[in-house]
Amino acid sequence: MRRLAYGLAVLPLVAGTANAADPGFVNNLEIVKTFDAYGGASFGNTGPYEAIVGIVHGKLDPNNPANAGIVDIGLAPRDANGLVNYSTDFVILRPKNVATARRVLFYDVVNRGNKLATGTFNGAGSNFDAGQEGNALLLRLGYTMVWSGWQGDIAQTGSGDTAPVGTNFPIARNSDGSAITGQSREEYIMDSSGGLSGNIATENLTYPPATMSKADVTFNWRQTWRTSDNPLTEGMTFNAPSTPVKKTDWSYVNNNGRVQLQFTMPPGADQGSIFEFIYTAKHPKVMGIGFAAVRDFITFLNRETTDRQGHANPLSDFKSAPCHAKHCDFAQNFDVRIMEGISQSGRFTKDFLWRGFNNDGRGTAKNKGHTVFNGMFPIISGARKTYTDFRWGQPGRWSKQHEDHWQPGDQFPFAYNVITDPVSGQTDGLLKPCLDTNTCPKIVHLDGGFEVSGARGSLLVTDGAGNPIQVPSNVRLYEVPGTNHGGGAGVAVLSTPAQCVYLRSAVEEAPIDRALAPVLEDWVANNVAPPPSKYPTVADNTLAPPTDQDAVGFPDLSTAGFPYYGYLYNPLVVTDYTNAVPVAHLNQAYKVLIGRTDKDGNEIAGVRVPEIVAPLATYANWNVRAVGHAPGDGCISNASMFPIPKTHAEQVIKGDPRKPLQDRYTNKADYVAKVKAAAQKLVSQRLLLQEDVSLYVQQAKAQTLFP
Repeated sequence: MRRLAYGLAVLPLVAGTANAADPGFVNNLEIVKTFDAYGGASFGNTGPYEAIVGIVHGKLDPNNPANAGIVDIGLAPRDANGLVNYSTDFVILRPKNVATARRVLFYDVVNRGNKLATGTFNGAGSNFDAGQEGNALLLRLGYTMVWSGWQGDIAQTGSGDTAPVGTNFPIARNSDGSAITGQSREEYIMDSSGGLSGNIATENLTYPPATMSKADVTFNWRQTWRTSDNPLTEGMTFNAPSTPVKKTDWSYVNNNGRVQLQFTMPPGADQGSIFEFIYTAKHPKVMGIGFAAVRDFITFLNRETTDRQGHANPLSDFKSAPCHAKHCDFAQNFDVRIMEGISQSGRFTKDFLWRGFNNDGRGTAKNKGHTVFNGMFPIISGARKTYTDFRWGQPGRWSKQHEDHWQPGDQFPFAYNVITDPVSGQTDGLLKPCLDTNTCPKIVHLDGGFEVSGARGSLLVTDGAGNPIQVPSNVRLYEVPGTNHGGGAGVAVLSTPAQCVYLRSAVEEAPIDRALAPVLEDWVANNVAPPPSKYPTVADNTLAPPTDQDAVGFPDLSTAGFPYYGYLYNPLVVTDYTNAVPVAHLNQAYKVLIGRTDKDGNEIAGVRVPEIVAPLATYANWNVRAVGHAPGDGCISNASMFPIPKTHAEQVIKGDPRKPLQDRYTNKADYVAKVKAAAQKLVSQRLLLQEDVSLYVQQAKAQTLFP
């Protein structure tokens, strides 16, 4: 395919070299194609959109202080000018007419290369084909949406509109040019990796092995990390012994030039068993470049006229766009620049902030730099960050109660506040770097119920000993109670995942995501304060120890078939990740709390959506692994749904303490009316869009739990 430059080319002042104050720059914005999005459809007052797809060719100065935190940047190959080269895919979805656009850049951090905002906010797929635009919320709002690669183990293709948005990052080498080798640790669970065929598992390795010898490999398996069967009485500890996998039962195999691990499932193991593989790897990628790549690409789109080769910035015409903000800066293309990320991407958003990359690094003695994003929207990240800027980093992994529990990226700091951690003794906070350089954004942080339990959400509002901490004034915290990781499909759509025991929670989250996007824009653009935080806290007595069912307030539903599993939270201790095998200091444990519930077992705090206000079920923030999948441990990312008895007779038969549905609603019409009233209340609080009230009403009418 012929490569095209967007707009007119002008002679560059400096080609391929760094200005003294620049930590990095876009050397060449290679545009592969442009096309009318969604078949040329028009959206509200904004009009039609255009998609621009290509590759960012960037350069970094490894000696610039703004890049000093990137692990192994000094060992990356350099060009003739002493700079480090890299490239990433990019996709831009922009209004064709700036006169009807808004000067809002909405950067959706890709999740394993996938574009998520189109689904969460627009109700659409990730492609831009005709008829695939969904409800098109962000398009009707006139936002410019941007995606670019950051994850070093997702391959670049140049086709980010239809393929994962990937990268091409350099491999670090020793100063003499020889390969870097070192111990790397992988962990596999068959029911989440998908690598099991019959009794044979085949799994990818993040890095190639330095040698095909088995001598330096430690390969073990265990059913769980827990050492007690009843954490309610014995406490939650995570040092269970493992069993070696026989060397004769595993081997390296070649798959089109990529070395993979293949092994036979040992006797006693099931699809939920945890396999730990530690080996000598080679060729570590400089994964931390992902942070700098985002910083420099957004800085280019917002401030520059051309790249260093003279190719025009395809968004530079926004300087002339009408201003919708209270204070406009026409020296920039966008007055509002929001970084939004979901799950892994939300954790990346916080990591980006904490590692100092929200400062563009183009500072002077008087000016410490410029703010890259003035709004941030981390979604369902809990209190975790990412396993990215490490040698042998594995950005796709994150700590869970059962699998991957000992992954880096989950250590202090957790909260936005700068505090002294009573457990580790360190002083830090997610906002610390931006406070030091006056580059802090306004932040809307949204979690679901699962994140409070499974992602240690309480550490956003408490210190490591469980004492309350103040939420900073530039931060709002919201939680949607009773949700799975990412929310459910509504009360009309019920399902039970194969690896879980209980129904998956039906509580939706996306409508709240949608409402908070324009709220954040208004906060950044016009200083209109968002609704107060709605998150469980110690101060309002809506957090409690997970091993104390009475303190949590969860009803005794054991005779109804729903015993309490709130103790299956994700515990945390101070852990040393210096070497491949983590060293856990079990005597330095953090106090993790979960949300207190009402007498139905539904959380008291948070954004109480219609499913919670007018319940048909108890929505617990946890689910349990089923037989054949390491039974008894937490079923990752899933909350539970325990239907409320319909009648008095059913209540008596099951010994269920919850009031039956026949005493809550006179008929289905009454139930629908209560759902609608709950939705309208959220609209009045600016936590739900008026257009989304109908989503809840339709679900209420279609559900079959209440006749």
